Amino acid sequence: MKRDPLFFRFFKELPGAFFHLIGRPAADADRYTLDAIEYKETAVRLDGVFQPREPDAGPAYLWEAQFYASEKLYANLLTKIGRFLQHGDPSQDWVAVVIYPTRGTEQKNIVPYRCLLESDQLVRIFLDELPPPLPEMFELGVLELIAAKPDAALAKAQSLVPQVMASARPEHYRRLVIQFIETVILCQFPKWSREEVEKMIQVSDIRETRVFQEALEEGMEKGRVKGIEEGIEKGIEKGIEKGIERVAHRLIKLKHSVEQIAKMTGLSEAQVRKLKKKKP
Repeated sequence: MKRDPLFFRFFKELPGAFFHLIGRPAADADRYTLDAIEYKETAVRLDGVFQPREPDAGPAYLWEAQFYASEKLYANLLTKIGRFLQHGDPSQDWVAVVIYPTRGTEQKNIVPYRCLLESDQLVRIFLDELPPPLPEMFELGVLELIAAKPDAALAKAQSLVPQVMASARPEHYRRLVIQFIETVILCQFPKWSREEVEKMIQVSDIRETRVFQEALEEGMEKGRVKGIEEGIEKGIEKGIEKGIERVAHRLIKLKHSVEQIAKMTGLSEAQVRKLKKKKP
């Protein structure tokens, strides 16, 4: 599983998770923007950089997700820090953050880099050594999934999903976390479809899933097109109906019962039975 893009997307959508990870308040995320920077002439690429929105608002955080052993990791990191300062603002304060799945992944020969390792400008995160997250700190739970072996990640996801679903956090946040859980498990089990993942992690409210959102958006787009002929408002209503029907058809293929599909989509059992007789 290639984790660099997954970490970037995760920190892009839930930047507070990064600042929690390094022991900073999640509110710090409001003062930063996240970028992936590549210096093409030197083929040097930073996994991600949180840069302050305003001058002197704080250090830039240069982070790397390192999930395989490399004896050149810190040499490469020093090169990237140098490029960042050379091509940007040489007076910019900075902190480097390296995220490891375990301490055993870190390179063995660290003596030449003690000036960095012993300073306050390097933060090393070992995901398997993180303390248990506070209640409803679900972002850190997702990071644990990324670091875990596939079977352990699946078991963790199955216990995490109902906690997220029962949370009092805003609906948008719950949906985002559940969709990231799906994505991580999909990366851990690349031969599974998203529908199979959602069934395995037992997402009871289909409205929280990526499948539902994609089907709903597709149906709404068709509704907008049809709305040119029938009126926008009416067209969008039809689009939402079509989106829900598409979700129901996917659940039918996964062999959910009529009662389960009705509960998850809001359709009546009679409507579900009617859909079972129709081709999607």
